[in-house]
Amino acid sequence: MLQSCGMASIDELRRRWRPTGRPLGDATILRILAAGLLLAALALLVSLARPQALPDFSAWPAGPERKARFVEFMQPLIAAENARVLRDRGRLVSIAAADEAGWRDRRWLRALGERYRLDPETLSGDELLATLLLRVDAVPMSLALAQAAKESGWGTSRFAREGRNLFGQWCYEPGCGIVPHARGAQATHEVERFSTPRESVESYLRNINTHSAYRDFRLARAGLRASRAPLSGLVLAEELQSYSERGSAYVDEIKQLIRFNDLEEFDGNTDA
Repeated sequence: MLQSCGMASIDELRRRWRPTGRPLGDATILRILAAGLLLAALALLVSLARPQALPDFSAWPAGPERKARFVEFMQPLIAAENARVLRDRGRLVSIAAADEAGWRDRRWLRALGERYRLDPETLSGDELLATLLLRVDAVPMSLALAQAAKESGWGTSRFAREGRNLFGQWCYEPGCGIVPHARGAQATHEVERFSTPRESVESYLRNINTHSAYRDFRLARAGLRASRAPLSGLVLAEELQSYSERGSAYVDEIKQLIRFNDLEEFDGNTDA
């Protein structure tokens, strides 16, 4: 097992390290191995904590090639986060179809409610389940790709490059992100900084699925579910006027991005 991890076996260590001509004892060998494992674990933690940079999308000329590279990079990140959300939604649907939730399911519902910024103490079991069914759902790939492209300049904006922020999310605690150059004198917001691009995607989905500004989006999505219609980026984009101060003009740009770049072809199966 040690050899499969790239580490020497105890017998091999005994053969290598005999500075006094005496074999090393088992306790000494185990301490050496433990120290090696600890150093390897620390190295792994350091590598995981290190911010992960985006590809340099400006290395490709603006146009079809840069767009293709951006979509190729973003699509698996969005798909992975949507899949995680849909797994939870699948369990919610199963609980809703059951006669009564068991204690394990009730405990899981409370934890999920807290993750989705609800206070389970103020909701009945049925209210918590109904609210979670509105919130725990996917965002169409076409819509997420279009918003990422718009908000990050196809991955080339300052906030994307320096903060791995692909969706323009703001934060309000000093030092939480990057201060925009054009921020007004009275404004306090910063553009949030993320450790990884996937963290930005996760935050985007959580924002869409929990913020009060996007309640109409969630209701429209639930309507599509109720009618057994596919989740359409073009349809749901209509409910994102609050995403930008530009309101309906922003929505029109997102819809044009979806159409012009044929992004709906990336909308896969979002059944749950």
